Amino acid sequence: METTTTTEFRNEVLKTTANTTFRISGGRRLANDANVAYILPSDQDEVKRLKLNHDLWKELMNGLYKSDMHEQLEKGIRVLDVGCGPGWWTLDMAALYPNSQFVGIDMADVFVTKDLPSNVTFKRMNAGTGLDFDDGSFDFVFQRFLVMGLSVDQYSSSVAEIKRVLKPKGAIEILELINDYSNASPAFARITSWIQQAMDSRGLDSFIADKVSSILETAGFQTIKDVNYDVPIGPWGGEPGEMFLAIQKLALPAVKVMVTELTSATPQEYDQTVQQALIEEAHSHQVSTRFRLIYATK
Repeated sequence: METTTTTEFRNEVLKTTANTTFRISGGRRLANDANVAYILPSDQDEVKRLKLNHDLWKELMNGLYKSDMHEQLEKGIRVLDVGCGPGWWTLDMAALYPNSQFVGIDMADVFVTKDLPSNVTFKRMNAGTGLDFDDGSFDFVFQRFLVMGLSVDQYSSSVAEIKRVLKPKGAIEILELINDYSNASPAFARITSWIQQAMDSRGLDSFIADKVSSILETAGFQTIKDVNYDVPIGPWGGEPGEMFLAIQKLALPAVKVMVTELTSATPQEYDQTVQQALIEEAHSHQVSTRFRLIYATK
């Protein structure tokens, strides 16, 4: 995939995407809108990271989802992917289930549209301010990794909106990161502290994944199932550990702008700490990250 240059993105600073304005900082394109809590970049480097992340989770989950929707998907239903990013999950699902229709939404236009299947539609939409769909529009709604994209209030309102656009007995599935390294080495612990400080300053909750089941229950969802994952970082974790280390090598530089703008960490201090974590400690400590997969029915 060709990498879009910083200059090309700089020319788009004043361009709005789904009423979202972007800015360039540290060579990365970031949302610059009071209605957008998302604090990671939205650019082609991030597209690469999200592809690796998607491939990792296909392996960890032994598939693309856990909800009991296979038969319905084969017959043909409508599916919404909230915060789809480039749309890797949407595209894989569309290829697997050609009789179903898939809609992917994201506040930034980084969609992969080459050879777009006829059963896929991408829309620019900020899930943090509501879903522009009619009641009961979808049979299955999928959402993942919006811990750095939705404030605490937006997370709850997003779940309520998902319930609204779901048909009766429709399914919801949420996969979420917990921003806290387990068995953290010194450098990883420092990085976690910085990220949590930055997120707190923007009204984001590093541990929202631990609360999703309660949010779904409060919203009135039924048959809630909650699965915990502990994903290793580094060679000690075998192939998944190597894959997740490769993802961290893209994710932690992506977080740099957020950390250095919203905490006291300097760019040099952050770079040195990340190098220590990824080059040294990922090979000498058994560090991991927790995730939770929660799925339920309306």
